[in-house]
Amino acid sequence: MALTVTVFGANGDQGEAQMRQLLAAGHHAIAAMRDPAQARPGWTAMAADYRDPASLRRACAGSDVVFLTLPSTSFQPADVVAAAADAVAAAAHDSGVGLIVFNTSMNVGSKARGFAAQDARFAIREKLFAGPVPCIAIQPVIYLDNLLRAWALPDIQRDGVIRYPHHAGLEVCWISEDDVARLMIAACFRPDLAGRRFNVGGRDALCGPDLARRIGAAIGRPLRFETLPVDQFADRMAAVFGGGEALDRDTLVASLSRIYDWYNSSPVRPFYVDMGPVLAELPIALESVEQWALRQPALCSHSSRSGLDPETSAG
Repeated sequence: MALTVTVFGANGDQGEAQMRQLLAAGHHAIAAMRDPAQARPGWTAMAADYRDPASLRRACAGSDVVFLTLPSTSFQPADVVAAAADAVAAAAHDSGVGLIVFNTSMNVGSKARGFAAQDARFAIREKLFAGPVPCIAIQPVIYLDNLLRAWALPDIQRDGVIRYPHHAGLEVCWISEDDVARLMIAACFRPDLAGRRFNVGGRDALCGPDLARRIGAAIGRPLRFETLPVDQFADRMAAVFGGGEALDRDTLVASLSRIYDWYNSSPVRPFYVDMGPVLAELPIALESVEQWALRQPALCSHSSRSGLDPETSAG
């Protein structure tokens, strides 16, 4: 059955993947964007501003489901992001939307953990769960696509090194933005799961050296892994997300240092997910790290493998 889905956050990488997968699955996807002129070719886009309730209602009108992906609470004031979530939920209710699928964009626990970004997402999720529109939360532990961003990709392309602030033995279930989008689509057909939160990750738990080896083997170029000091990671992230209402660098460094110290030492394995129970409820075929790598022009264009067309290759 084809659905009509309004995608908030469609102008970002995660929302773009949601639009791509919705359209590929034959659904009618509406990109809710502040500036519809920035929509990708072939998209249906509508102007929507979190500060303009009428525009949000127009974007939600006639939709079966809302996909909600919010600006980062790591780099934006939490109250601004929470107000945006409230505004979308109200518009969805007023427009008769039957379900909100909330992409938390990070691992969010069953209670507040004392980390500002996660706790802000926790509060938003709980408020959505208590609201008048049924809501399911899809919670990716970490995106493979982070490796394509400005804080990681240049090192891979220039040096053949994946540098990330994980210790070399940390088990990480990296998941692609497209697989998260497919899980969100699967959730559309399970309204009975409203009020449930699903931590989601990829097929395999990989330590940094294994991640580098497998991506390198896929693209035909040896890669290695190095642990990136958190302060350097914070500088790179601040350069990408700085400006506007973004948090200042000192606050960002302190926040990232605390959370990555916990990621690297926590006994709860924050980046590990047993996807068996999740896939029993939300059945999709997860792609492998190799399949993901082979469809990334930014990686494959630096491959030494002869005959590989990075624009068309797929696993």
